[in-house]
Amino acid sequence: MLAPFPRRGGASGARWRRIIRVHERTLAVLDGRGRGRGLPQGRELRAFGRDLFETLLPGDVRRLYDVARSQRRSGALDLVFTSMLDWVADKPWELAFDPQRREFLATSSVNLVRNAYTAVPADSQQRRRGRLRVLVVVSRPRGKQPLDSRTETNDLRRAFRSLVDAGRAELELVTRPTAAALQRRLAKGDVDVLHFVGHGHFDEAEREGFLVLEDERGGPRPLGAEALRQVVCQRGLRLVFLNACETGRGGRSDWTRGVAPALVAAGVPVVVANQYAVLDVAATVFARELYAQLASRRALGDAAREARIALARELGASRIDWAVPVVFARDPREPLR
Repeated sequence: MLAPFPRRGGASGARWRRIIRVHERTLAVLDGRGRGRGLPQGRELRAFGRDLFETLLPGDVRRLYDVARSQRRSGALDLVFTSMLDWVADKPWELAFDPQRREFLATSSVNLVRNAYTAVPADSQQRRRGRLRVLVVVSRPRGKQPLDSRTETNDLRRAFRSLVDAGRAELELVTRPTAAALQRRLAKGDVDVLHFVGHGHFDEAEREGFLVLEDERGGPRPLGAEALRQVVCQRGLRLVFLNACETGRGGRSDWTRGVAPALVAAGVPVVVANQYAVLDVAATVFARELYAQLASRRALGDAAREARIALARELGASRIDWAVPVVFARDPREPLR
């Protein structure tokens, strides 16, 4: 179905101005440039979400959405968002709020995931027999703010414990990761899930996203999206989870200059990342619940929605924390096993 997507003039133009204003303020506050301003929450967050919802589902598309919701007999409705406009893809669509049902889509009965606009097909590989191999990479370079990586790795072990005990999964921990060590490990080709715990950022001057690994002396070693794409892609990975700040952001003039968008555009079938700075507790709660759901054979979209619900329950639905994680997937019905 086709529908106009107006960006200027009238009510549509006013909505876009509000969306851009709140989004820019959010980025400024999280970057420490807020000058006493706060993050949107409560009533303002719902108003922001309503603007996103009405922009995302205009005219006949809204009617198609309503029909799809009414005909859904059981389970959640899958909604995959893809945009060829980089500055449109940059906005936090996970916060879309349905004013009629009075609910945020991503924590109700909608599995809201993203895709990158690309001509590259997703990596296709047969599922390996035997154990599901999960590579956990923990980067703690000197001089960077310490992270609660111990809690997160313990949560991962608990989530996969039943599979590990049954001989169906194996967790491997990598500490002091250098780019060379990560490349050598992934080159063996026997890893299904790559889980990264560490720091990330999007450099506005360079217009590129970065992961922060370690150098040979344990100092910080930023690895840009393009270099990371070469290290990670075409390795047979089924899921990449980047539990680091701003790894879900994309470039406003080239969306695929962000870390997660670059990996998705290059063929990684599923990438989970964060579009803003993320609290330690939020990162661990979301990862714990997502993996627990995936380990119980839930589909990716369902698992991500349950993880958002858990995060909203723990930290409050009136805060943006539950919408910070971004899930990129070609097929939200795909299970991990």
